[in-house]
Amino acid sequence: MFKSLKSRISLVYLSLVVMIAIVGTVSAINLYRLTEAIDGLMTANYKSINAVTNMLEAVERLDSAALIYINNDKQKGLDIFSENNKAFTEWFEIEKNNITESGERELVYNTDEYYTNYMKEFLQLQEIRNSHGLQPALDFYASTLFPDFIKLKQEMKSLSVLNEKAMFSGKTKATENAKHSMYFILFLTSLAIIGGFLTARFSTNRFLKPIYSLTQTMKLVKAGDLNRQANIMSQDEIGELAQEFNNMTKRLQQFEQSALRKLMAEKNRFITIVRNISDPLIVMDSNYKIVLLNNASELFFSISEEKSSGRHFLEIIRNGELFDHISSAFEAKEEHKGKIIFIKSDDEEYYLNVVVTTVKDLEKNSIGIIVLLQNVTSLKQLEKLRTEFIATISHEFKTPLTSIMMGTDLLLNGGMGDLTDDQKSITAAIKEDGEKLSNLVSDLLELSKVESGKAIYRILPCSISVIIEESVKQFYQHAEKKNVTLDFNADEDLPKVLADFEKITWVLNNLISNALKYTSIGDDILVSAFVQGHEMHISVKDSGVGIPDEYKDRIFDKFVQVKGNDLEVRGTGLGLSVAKEIVEAHGGRIWCESKLDLGSCFTFTLKLSR
Repeated sequence: MFKSLKSRISLVYLSLVVMIAIVGTVSAINLYRLTEAIDGLMTANYKSINAVTNMLEAVERLDSAALIYINNDKQKGLDIFSENNKAFTEWFEIEKNNITESGERELVYNTDEYYTNYMKEFLQLQEIRNSHGLQPALDFYASTLFPDFIKLKQEMKSLSVLNEKAMFSGKTKATENAKHSMYFILFLTSLAIIGGFLTARFSTNRFLKPIYSLTQTMKLVKAGDLNRQANIMSQDEIGELAQEFNNMTKRLQQFEQSALRKLMAEKNRFITIVRNISDPLIVMDSNYKIVLLNNASELFFSISEEKSSGRHFLEIIRNGELFDHISSAFEAKEEHKGKIIFIKSDDEEYYLNVVVTTVKDLEKNSIGIIVLLQNVTSLKQLEKLRTEFIATISHEFKTPLTSIMMGTDLLLNGGMGDLTDDQKSITAAIKEDGEKLSNLVSDLLELSKVESGKAIYRILPCSISVIIEESVKQFYQHAEKKNVTLDFNADEDLPKVLADFEKITWVLNNLISNALKYTSIGDDILVSAFVQGHEMHISVKDSGVGIPDEYKDRIFDKFVQVKGNDLEVRGTGLGLSVAKEIVEAHGGRIWCESKLDLGSCFTFTLKLSR
């Protein structure tokens, strides 16, 4: 009847399901009973306790309202009294309709009677205060109203205590029921576990024996013994699997012979393609030992593949910067990583875009490295010419701009005689545009200096607190004129950073200047510094107009100016680009977080000094 493996497993599974169903049904019934008991406990008594607690709070505030009324703030006292009278009435109705315990009805009745009397006495208090003044009202409060207030509180506390005792009594009953249910379920579960274990053990040994035999045969075949045949021990699905496995091993023997020939042909074809790639290409294993060099690599580095194969990269190519780039990409498990590196070979200077590709197996483990060196020397030369051209033009603009600025200052200060209002307006416009153009020229000069590599960095241990103070100090007067709050937050005991003092001060000045441009009266600017991990984070946060979403990814690009959303263009679009170049030259990062109409926060990082 149960010849197939499927039917036998189904029988075992059905037996276990029945056991689980019995345990689950009994557990559900007991849990349902326990839930009903707990619900009754929580719903009735807790509802009364909560109502009485709120009534007590309302009565306390009624007493406070009476005192406020007596002491000359009558309207406020009446408002508080009316509000809490309403609250007391609402919670009293809830308690009145939730009487569940013996003696609770009498306490509710007494509370109602005391409260009604208290309300009448408050009306008398109003008449006494209005007719006879402060002292008689205080005497009436002390002799009559306050004692009745105490009686009312005591009656409500008795109500709360009565429900608390009932709740604890119900809790004890629920605990006893829970214990009995737990013991019964544990007993039933133990029986199910023992029965399930015995059934599963017997069935498993019987079902898995032919599988173990087949597994051992598979391991031998995997090791290369394709002539091995599996024993067919049953006529069920496992027997069929063993038969098909035997058929597969026969086909594998045939396939191995044909596939080996094709594999060798493909390998030769791949090697031929690699050798004829025009750019130098190097293949290494995970230990940085050279596996393959193409013809372009042999010519460029003046080495031969025969002497290089199996040797470490640095033994053959002694370039530390190139190896550092390759090893950092491999250790970081990056699939593709490119970097432009300067290399001198045979007295020739080259700029190579070094692209490192990590080779991974099916389990995503890194097993090798492919390094492609693309010659971009001509592109770098063009970039250098462009940078030098911008620097030359900017420098030539500097002298006439200085003359224009001096001339407009002389005119505006009356050095050439008094000007009419129209003349002053035009001269001021010329001065403003001249200042913008001067700032643009300064930014262009700084950018060309950074991009050309002529910027000299004196990176030394510096105090970031001193840098922030120096920068903020320059903008206090400007911030006061705009009625903007400028502050900084940096602990004196912060560790030092590795930085060029002047360059990082320039970056911070640029960020603060931008913040002032896009803030208005009443806004705040906060400069702060803190350590996170192995880096110092320096941020400039403002509550200004913010940056639209479409500009967040492009704000650090050259000549990008924020427009739209009623924002006035107020910069050259170069300052942030220069700041990014300087920060990255320090090995740091810079980014922006901003929400429109809520402000912006620019943050950059610097390495800590050891």
